[in-house]
Amino acid sequence: MTRQYYQRGRLVEAEEIGGVVAVKVESQAPGGAGIGAELGSSATDAMREAGVDEETSDAFARANWLLVRPTPQTREAFTAGEEIPGTEATGTIVRRPNGRIGIATDALTVRLDPALSEEEAERELETARLTVLNKLGFAKNLYEVRAPAGRDSLMASVELHDNRRFVFAEPSFVEHVPARFRPTGIRYSEQWQWRNAGTGGGVADADVHVETAWDRTFGKGIRVAVIDNGFDAGHPDLAAGLDPLTGFFTDGPHGTDFTQSVSDMPDSDHGTFCAGMVGARHDNGAGGTGAAPECVLMLLACLGDQVGTQTTLARAVGYAADPSTEVPGADSGGGADILVSSLGPNGADWDLTSTLDLALEFAATKGRQGRGLPVFWAASNGRNVDILKDEVVSHADVIAVVRSNNQDREDHAARGPEVELIAPGVDVLSTTSGGGYGVSTGTSFAAPCAAGCAALALAVNRDLTRDQLREVMHGSADKIGGPDVRYDAAGHNDDYGFGRVNASKAVELADGMTP
Repeated sequence: MTRQYYQRGRLVEAEEIGGVVAVKVESQAPGGAGIGAELGSSATDAMREAGVDEETSDAFARANWLLVRPTPQTREAFTAGEEIPGTEATGTIVRRPNGRIGIATDALTVRLDPALSEEEAERELETARLTVLNKLGFAKNLYEVRAPAGRDSLMASVELHDNRRFVFAEPSFVEHVPARFRPTGIRYSEQWQWRNAGTGGGVADADVHVETAWDRTFGKGIRVAVIDNGFDAGHPDLAAGLDPLTGFFTDGPHGTDFTQSVSDMPDSDHGTFCAGMVGARHDNGAGGTGAAPECVLMLLACLGDQVGTQTTLARAVGYAADPSTEVPGADSGGGADILVSSLGPNGADWDLTSTLDLALEFAATKGRQGRGLPVFWAASNGRNVDILKDEVVSHADVIAVVRSNNQDREDHAARGPEVELIAPGVDVLSTTSGGGYGVSTGTSFAAPCAAGCAALALAVNRDLTRDQLREVMHGSADKIGGPDVRYDAAGHNDDYGFGRVNASKAVELADGMTP
């Protein structure tokens, strides 16, 4: 069955996976018998026949989303939009044009005409029978809402499209957003990304040249926001650098809530590794260090179990730029100086919602008291996939980073004109959950490596705008890859971007630039 909805002004057609309903159960072991059997039978075979991969199905199960062939009673309640006892939400499973699976619930994001006052906008929402879940603070008249009873977000998107008071109405798909890494299981005794002596098959100096940058600065006072699924906030190499603005988003029966705290912070090995690449402490007797070991770490956990909506991701971006978007009374100018995230599918196909688009634009224009918040994001690990198919990473306000190995060669990642930087991300050592250390591979770790080096550059010239810092990172990068790799007249290569990050040159270039 074909379903339609609007996204970024375009009419989109998606395939509904028939005969299957997604149900999120309350505090229930994923896939357990109990309430699951009352809702319907397992839809595993149907999902497999529809081509849904096991990784995606397992991720939904971990997040307590049961995919079932509904009983007649469940189907009747679902169709009528009635609450099903013991559940938090229900949804229709659709395959979007890029092949990604999403759960369409009754939640959507809408923006009304910015010329309307808040009171006028809320009257329009009431007239449209939309229930407000959250008023989003990074754009005027932007709301996360529930559709009227008996409507899902797809129907509401189409029905609201011709209402001139609405700029857009887009489904908030629940989707699987994995972390961009692939663990190797091999442990090295040193962090070659900071100093490559040419051992272990590497090439001497195929690193980010951070030691000479450390002669100038360790990034003290620069606040770096790291957005991921979770973190070991008590890790001995991270805890001392945590910012009080650190917090996490959690899903509940009445929407997604933000908590500014490290207490009950969701844990994730991936997020812990990324945070360590940026700002693991130094000279503390622990097992490693980050690129900017004296920076301030603003850790933001969202999309628990790698499942959630781009609306939640957008809220994390907005909060990083301006904490008052989530915490009333917070200092609107006290947000992050640099933001980095390594979330996203490895197949590169990732469509961008208008809500996340607005959040990225908000960060770029309003962050750092108008200087702009530089946003680093890990590109896909998919070998030679087209980066332009990833609308998040190829966004104009995002700095896309791919990974290099210890021989200064690119290592099987996305490619294309929007690749901006390459940084070490193969068999690199960093912090892991449980207070440990390990070695892993992925663009996930190249992005925080680049972001940490950018923090060093910003530390010597804090008045640089976002665009100036971007220029610094481009202009200081080393043209690597060997004689067969060609860079164009602008100094760009589709596999290497503007080159491998060089922290020492970046600090020198930033120091001599006039804001």
